[in-house]
Amino acid sequence: MRVLFRLLVALLVLLLLAALGVASWLGYATLKRSQRERMTIESLAPPSGRWVDVGDSRLFVQEWGPADGPVLLLSHGTGAWSGTWFDLPAALAGAGWRVVAVDLPPFGFSASNGRPGELDYSRPAQAFRLLHLIGQLGGPGEVTLVGHSFGAGPALEAAMRSPSRLRRLVLVAPALRLGPAGEAPTCTPLPGWVTLLLGRRDVRSVLISGTASYPAFTDELLGRFVHRKEAITPERVAAYQLPMRRFSYSADIGDWAYAFAGAGCEASASLDPIRITAWARDGPPVGLVWGTADSITPIAQARSLMRWIPQAKLVELPDVGHIPHIEDPAKLATALLDALGPAEPPARSASAPAKGAQRKDRRP
Repeated sequence: MRVLFRLLVALLVLLLLAALGVASWLGYATLKRSQRERMTIESLAPPSGRWVDVGDSRLFVQEWGPADGPVLLLSHGTGAWSGTWFDLPAALAGAGWRVVAVDLPPFGFSASNGRPGELDYSRPAQAFRLLHLIGQLGGPGEVTLVGHSFGAGPALEAAMRSPSRLRRLVLVAPALRLGPAGEAPTCTPLPGWVTLLLGRRDVRSVLISGTASYPAFTDELLGRFVHRKEAITPERVAAYQLPMRRFSYSADIGDWAYAFAGAGCEASASLDPIRITAWARDGPPVGLVWGTADSITPIAQARSLMRWIPQAKLVELPDVGHIPHIEDPAKLATALLDALGPAEPPARSASAPAKGAQRKDRRP
């Protein structure tokens, strides 16, 4: 009994020390967050970009290439933003495309038009933002949409909700909530204790500030997504870290993470294989680009998508992981240009707006 008692005491002491350690770390991280997240999006965002009002939010976009070229809209993945495509936009622009990269909220420098904590981060809401933006970039059937990882979900949802708006859809390593072997998405409600604990915005902010938004962890987190570890250079890490200095970054990421955790239960057309198959029969052409060494969205998932979208063209990138535009940007650019075809402006009806006619100034 004495031995058991001593073991229990030792265990309790260890648990207490661990709790104190975690609390101390989160307190330190929260202090550093308050010192770091002090800048406005206007002061941090690249001066070459602009904001586009889409109703509930203002989307920050950057553009490359000829103003009269066919529009190619890039939708990024988790933790990324319009500045983390690196060399890819210039390569695509060099082939004649007018490349537009957007920051999907809460990432990068896009911002809510409402009160803090009230922005809808569901896949349908993100899709509607993309459709609003597409409507300002070109007429029906003029815009090609490319979605990577998390950004592929809203891209597919947008294409399914308004297929006539797109010229083509390309999904790069899409994170569509499929199972490891390509199983269809399932609804798994969050446990009650998770809802109770993380339902508070202040609690989420503290947890995020000590994990995902702590700059010293950026290179390690990126390393989990790539196959070629040498792609994680200091310059690329710094680009991913840039938005972490804006006001409320951790709080906004916490809001998104909480919504994303339960996204499998959303009323999203792009979560339903039957609806995907029905849409694909008459939808725009679809391209899939996948790294064969992707451990985040294994290429087995591509096989499922090919069953649901048999018209899709799959391009495999050998020895590439989940972020091909930093692991092998030249190989990805070649694959995309092959999937996109020549950068020829599509025929436009007399009533369609001219490209660039609805551009707005930089004021957010």
